[in-house]
Amino acid sequence: MHAAVVIGSAVLGLLVGSLLNVVIDRVPSKAPLRGPRDGEAALPTTWLGLSAQPWVLRGGRSEGGPLPSHWLWVEVATVVVFVELALRYGRSLQLLPLLVLGASLVAVSVVDLQLLRIPDRITFPTLAVALPSIVPVAAQRGETDAIRGALIGCAAYFLLLLVTHLAYPAGMGFGDVKLALVMGLYLGWVGWTPLAPVAGPLRLVLYALMLGCVLGVVFGLTVQVATKRKGAFPFGPALALGCLVVVLFASDLRY
Repeated sequence: MHAAVVIGSAVLGLLVGSLLNVVIDRVPSKAPLRGPRDGEAALPTTWLGLSAQPWVLRGGRSEGGPLPSHWLWVEVATVVVFVELALRYGRSLQLLPLLVLGASLVAVSVVDLQLLRIPDRITFPTLAVALPSIVPVAAQRGETDAIRGALIGCAAYFLLLLVTHLAYPAGMGFGDVKLALVMGLYLGWVGWTPLAPVAGPLRLVLYALMLGCVLGVVFGLTVQVATKRKGAFPFGPALALGCLVVVLFASDLRY
């Protein structure tokens, strides 16, 4: 059964990645998510009323020529994230809300890499879906107090990044601060245990922040050395990766 969940998650990741290609290309410019758009490499495919731009399912080509390579990497990244989450949480209903987190982190990371900003139109809808999806799973597991842990993590991560942003706005954008609401919610949820109802969520938030900062510094220095220029670099992908790693190893880190 677990193997079937992993395989199903991989297939779902491929499909969701195709949908994210539309979100990533259109949301930053506030373009409609449905229907064709001028200048796109191919007409979108419609699945259940949603526009998708699949690379793998089209073999990387359309009638107009090769499809953008970044569409492929979005699909690959989404599949990898979904499979990793399924390997860790595939025996639990916790997987379903965490897939929402995974898809959101892929989307905001790619947009931040491209444009150096994280759109509210991705962050806030994810937050709006996250809590309602966590509540029934926590209730089904008999862990309704874990919802309190999620809120603790949400508030803690937001406040930590808000203080950092206020102290050094050039180094921490407010988009990262708002993304912390989403990441903290999930970190607090998976970090909660009856033995560590407050310490568990706070511990995972701190681990994710520290790992994200280390990854951000390494990534920033690498970019500066490779391009031989100084300046702003996207911090969101590092925070997203730090969050994902801590979520995957939450059971080992929360005590």
